[in-house]
Amino acid sequence: MKKIEAIIKTFRLDKVKEGLTEIGIVGMTILLSLVISILILNSCSKKNGRPPSSSGASCIASTTTCGNSNNLTNIPSAYLTALTKYTTANSTYAVNVCTEDTNGDGSANYMVIESSNRPNHKSYYWQATNALYEAFDFATNIYKYAATVTATGYSGTPRSAGTNMIMDQCITMKMPISPEEAITKSNTELSTIGLAINGVSFFNENAAPGDEITNELFTFDQCSGHPQRSGVYHYHVDPVCLIKDLGGSVTDNSTTDGGTTYSWIEDNGTNGGLLLGFLLDGFPVYGPVGDNHTDYSGSSTPSIDTYNGHTHSTTEFQSGIYHYHVKTANIGGTNSTVFWVTNAKYYGSPGSITVR
Repeated sequence: MKKIEAIIKTFRLDKVKEGLTEIGIVGMTILLSLVISILILNSCSKKNGRPPSSSGASCIASTTTCGNSNNLTNIPSAYLTALTKYTTANSTYAVNVCTEDTNGDGSANYMVIESSNRPNHKSYYWQATNALYEAFDFATNIYKYAATVTATGYSGTPRSAGTNMIMDQCITMKMPISPEEAITKSNTELSTIGLAINGVSFFNENAAPGDEITNELFTFDQCSGHPQRSGVYHYHVDPVCLIKDLGGSVTDNSTTDGGTTYSWIEDNGTNGGLLLGFLLDGFPVYGPVGDNHTDYSGSSTPSIDTYNGHTHSTTEFQSGIYHYHVKTANIGGTNSTVFWVTNAKYYGSPGSITVR
């Protein structure tokens, strides 16, 4: 075995030749058995071509701002109803809310949301051993995003996002305690720009350099999300399963092609008043704007602006607040066939986000 170990460790051709000569047939048989065993173990550590299970970074109480608990004492009264929803929406993986006084003057200057970034809905991207794992035929996205297929001339093959899968994160989002419009608008980043009510990351309408965001649509799971390389599961578009879980209205769709039936759910255009989360600048995100979108009192609303939002009263903010909407087609900003969460910039001044 020492001869075999020497061959494996050195990887020098002269030593390999010498070693093979010395170990003979019996030694080569042992070596072959060792290699096969390694390959089998490696294969068993993966399931469906996925990396072995990992919890990722964990939110240890001592390293978090909220200490893995909720403290809404200093949350502004106008935000209390909305932010409380973070503490109840995800019954499987806790999301915590608190405030932080970073300058020590005795007054909180940030509203803080902390999450492990794990959705409590089904996904292809869960480990197969997770109760929330559900298989998905990615060819479904050809029909779900048929308008984009036509508009972009997409001719690829829908598929999963490789070996990427949902992994436990530790995300701290700090939003200004008193959000206001920024004089100079700042760009959203190619990472977490906000958190949905279930604690899952919102990403913007851009893909990583070299990729086309519309091509990424075809790697989305049954709930319109997917994870990036480090396992941060996120939504670029309307999170249909979250919308359904929050009591929003969705439509069941299906089509049969070549003897195969493809099924999916979609927002039905009446969820413009449904709170879905917040962006980093402290302004809320609501559902897609339908044809008959009204404010809390039933009155008509202002047009969507270039930041993909507008100001009016909502269920949670009855005195009115600026808020974003998951975009419906080409309403607001750029012409698009997709329900992106934002356009290129924040309306307000963003706080900070830490992903660890």
